Amino acid sequence: MVKGSGRPTIADVAETSGYSRATVSMALSGKGRIDSGTRAKVRAVAEELGYRPSVRAQRLRGGRSNTVALITALPAPIVAEASNYGFLLDLALPIAQECLLHGYSLLLVPPLTSPNDLALMDIDGAIVDDPRTADPITAELRARGVVVVTVGRSGGTMANGFVDRGHSGGDVMIDHFRERGSKFVAVLLSEEPHSVAVSVSAYVSALPPSSMRVVTAHARAVQGEEAGYKATVKLLREHPGIDAIYASLDAFATGALRAAVDLGYDVPADIIIGTNYDGRRSSNSVPQLTSLNLNFPDLAKTAVALLHQLLTGDTAVQSATAPTPLLITRASTSRPVP
Repeated sequence: MVKGSGRPTIADVAETSGYSRATVSMALSGKGRIDSGTRAKVRAVAEELGYRPSVRAQRLRGGRSNTVALITALPAPIVAEASNYGFLLDLALPIAQECLLHGYSLLLVPPLTSPNDLALMDIDGAIVDDPRTADPITAELRARGVVVVTVGRSGGTMANGFVDRGHSGGDVMIDHFRERGSKFVAVLLSEEPHSVAVSVSAYVSALPPSSMRVVTAHARAVQGEEAGYKATVKLLREHPGIDAIYASLDAFATGALRAAVDLGYDVPADIIIGTNYDGRRSSNSVPQLTSLNLNFPDLAKTAVALLHQLLTGDTAVQSATAPTPLLITRASTSRPVP
């Protein structure tokens, strides 16, 4: 019988069942060589007493937190502000669901001001979205012994594994522009070497010259929409023949839309504009921006499954393939096909 009115402990289970604490612990954890009859009796007593193991004690004994962090390498002007953390939250919910299925809790981390902010996080693994080349967040996590999976390749800094996003949707959007009759496309990417910018840049650089004319410009992600605005003004003044703009970051796309309108362009009659993330910025713009469905549920399954595999010591596979983005056509590219 449990003494007192507090929460039943493993000592109570041991006393009531007549077994030692060590035997009870092995029976309840499923570890060790315990015959099935003993295991069944101990578990029956635990159930009768209403015993529930302490998650904190289990973590202390096992030396693991069973916690995974979701961290974005993008700065606050992209992830927060007008976006209101939409991208991070849209990705976090399915990742949290997948983590629970594998026995992990999820820690959602807002944009970091410094990798040193990671110092107090008690985590076993991390999913880092859109890492930079030689990504300082990934490097700091690895130095602390955290298992890291990146969403997108991170050249120069080896994560334990990565989810390969291919051309990061750049191929889908460029193909859409081609179908809309575009002849001269401006591609606006982050100056900082995030994985999306690097992969899209590699894709457009390899396009056959005869397919369409492409000019690439870069703007600082830390300056958000205003950087997209200024870069677009410069592009359109230097290249008045541009008839399509692909901005991989939605903050750049809303800046590009504002710049085009300010310079007297009609969107979509004169120029069409598209971006990657189908979030608040895309849907609140006038006209609404054509964007991509990044299939967050499948992306979450892919990333968490890979991370779980690595956390459990299986390093045979260190990469996985992201789902193919699907086009969401909106008014910003809805001009008649020639």
